[in-house]
Amino acid sequence: MTGREVRGGSTGPGDALPRMRLALSPRFDAAVIVLDDTELAGNLFPLCSIGGCARFLSAKQLCQTHLYRWNKLGQPGLDEFRAQSGPATRPERLDLGGLPERLRIELALAIQLLASSPRDRQRFRLQDLRGLLGRLRQREAGSLLIDSGDQITELQDASSAVRRAYAALSSALEQFLEPPNASSEFERDVWRLEVMGFRGRTGQQGRLRFSTMPQPWLRLLAKRFMRWRISTGTSYSQLNRDMTALQRLADAFTEHAGASGAVQDFTRESIEVYLNLLLQLRLSPASRSYSLSSTALFLRAVRENNWEPALPPSVGIRMGDHPRRPAALPRALPEFVMAQIEDTKGLEQLEQPHRLMMQILIRTGLRLSDTYRLEIDCLLNDNQNAPYLRYFNHKMSREATLPIDDELAAAIAQQTSAVRAVMPEARYLAPAPHSRTGDRPWNPGTAAGLIQVWQTTIGLHDEQGRPFRFTAHQLRHTYATRLINADVPQEVVRRLLDHESHEMTARYARLKDETVRRHWEQARKINIHGETVSAGQDDAINDAAWMKENLGRVTMALPNGYCGLPLQQACPHANACLTCPVFVTTPDFLSEHLNHLRSTNRLIAHAEAAGQTRVVEMNRHVAANLESIIGTIQSTGDGSSNDAN
Repeated sequence: MTGREVRGGSTGPGDALPRMRLALSPRFDAAVIVLDDTELAGNLFPLCSIGGCARFLSAKQLCQTHLYRWNKLGQPGLDEFRAQSGPATRPERLDLGGLPERLRIELALAIQLLASSPRDRQRFRLQDLRGLLGRLRQREAGSLLIDSGDQITELQDASSAVRRAYAALSSALEQFLEPPNASSEFERDVWRLEVMGFRGRTGQQGRLRFSTMPQPWLRLLAKRFMRWRISTGTSYSQLNRDMTALQRLADAFTEHAGASGAVQDFTRESIEVYLNLLLQLRLSPASRSYSLSSTALFLRAVRENNWEPALPPSVGIRMGDHPRRPAALPRALPEFVMAQIEDTKGLEQLEQPHRLMMQILIRTGLRLSDTYRLEIDCLLNDNQNAPYLRYFNHKMSREATLPIDDELAAAIAQQTSAVRAVMPEARYLAPAPHSRTGDRPWNPGTAAGLIQVWQTTIGLHDEQGRPFRFTAHQLRHTYATRLINADVPQEVVRRLLDHESHEMTARYARLKDETVRRHWEQARKINIHGETVSAGQDDAINDAAWMKENLGRVTMALPNGYCGLPLQQACPHANACLTCPVFVTTPDFLSEHLNHLRSTNRLIAHAEAAGQTRVVEMNRHVAANLESIIGTIQSTGDGSSNDAN
């Protein structure tokens, strides 16, 4: 039986209704489904933590009934409350009365399928299931599977949680009636990502919709591109970004050539209309650039895989099409502000697990979402018992580890013990408050809101006393900036941040030049007379001069020092740096100077024997300068004992 027959609601011999009736158990085949089995109910929604209670979890790990009793008893400890929790509560119910018979059976079977399946997905809030039933009554729907795409469109005014509940129920029913198959799924205009082979911590139950692309050839190319992207392990967020870019491209082409436009009509002018559409949407330069990058990859894939030979060769995204992006301002937090954030008294005003999460954000530079999704076994130790943090980089869709200090490791171990004492089988280090078994983490968006409230609570302010607010991602920039200023090599910083490229890490390394300047100013430089050259605070070396000198180090390095001559000037001392007044050197070149002195003395001896007085005179000048340089270096103990000997 095809999915189209099911969605059409046919009543012939091949109709699915008898098959659904046979699969429906008596517990669910009723106008009012009573969810009195804690295992079945727990697979649908989080339950109250009181043993044997099958009611929906409301707050403080309790259902509404037990929460009322707990408050009435003066909010005793949970263990004490369990002993006096009172009579058994009535189980939750789902009322399917008043719905058409076919829709009632479909809903009952879908609920039965989800309640009987392992809990490897996000569960519902009971009010969302009831909200969906109310929507279906309002629409006077006759079937859950009329058309997945249209149904979702008609539920757009409902909450996202209600739409997710619909998607989960309809998907469970579709998979029962027609076992999932990637080939048949490809032909659909609404893809279930799980059926297409997508595996990810988030978005596995997501969908991709191609029904809003009116041109069949463009819709087919978009499908082939997205199937390829899924097969290469692209993250859920990037799949959505690609899909959004392709939808905007389809909208622009429809504006340019109409809904019936052919591939031959897809010209450079279509791209120009697309560029203008991105501008009309008032997207930021970064968002426009993201859309253009996805579109460029799509067009390149079409050509490289020969998916559409008729695509005009002039169609493509050029470098000049990308908008100019203003230089990003430094996002690292001032140390004055960080002192308040890291203050022990301030952190104590954050409840657990948020206090620990804040310490992790500060000391590791993790993203907020990755921090709150840390699993309870995230601590690792190497063969020297040094601690490491294991986490999942959701942006790169891969696991990563980074070293942490013993103090942070101890705090994580303490939180692990506290969670397991309440939830022995907990999966996450920071389980959500409504998660009875710890199988779901705190929502990062909710956590970000709590962090904002905490900043107000501690009176976070800048040096002028004005209220200061920061985002969790700025702590990542601060972590990287601190590393850079501590002279940690950029490659090490890249690996700690788990960046794919040095270009991304370079966005955090903007202060590195200041760090190098500090080292340059501290270094002893010696001229040809053996005198120390110091760039004192009174020197008129501003930032522009420093940039020039720094560039000169790269382009005018010598085998035994550096040329201090400005780049714009020509050198009148051809190959005679040791007699040049702008030559400077450092103790790093002591061995080169010693070797040079030995060879110069040998040359002087040979020249004297040959009566070459001019050669003797020139090299004695060089030798005298070398002796002055070496003497200055050795007198301060900067040279090694071997070189001095």
